[in-house]
Amino acid sequence: MRKFFVVSFLLLCSASSIYGQKTRYGQQPTPSTNPDDYTIKVHISGIHFRSWCTGDGSCEQEVFADTVINGQKIELNGVLRSFHHDHQIRMLPGDYLAHLLKNTHRTSDTPLFQRYDILMPDKTVWQTSVTGISE
Repeated sequence: MRKFFVVSFLLLCSASSIYGQKTRYGQQPTPSTNPDDYTIKVHISGIHFRSWCTGDGSCEQEVFADTVINGQKIELNGVLRSFHHDHQIRMLPGDYLAHLLKNTHRTSDTPLFQRYDILMPDKTVWQTSVTGISE
């Protein structure tokens, strides 16, 4: 009888931990901040901030970064709202580590629309996508 209660208690505890790990509908999973997960070296040579506004009067700032990844000059784009206010200052040209999230065009040679996570020096992650290629 005692074993039955112990086993049922352990099953109850393990079942509740399974449900606690799920993400909610519409919620993005939290990106990893472990530096070992970021194996791609990225050099950011230029940063541009551009604002865009919607019809309801709300505005956001997007960050466009001129980068070199794997010897290719590309432009990365990400929304600034994922940053805290003080991260604008910490994002400077230099070398960073990245992680390729999704390669949407595996059959073609273009890196357009590939998604990268860039690890910032303070262990936050900037989520980007490739929006341009240059020579």
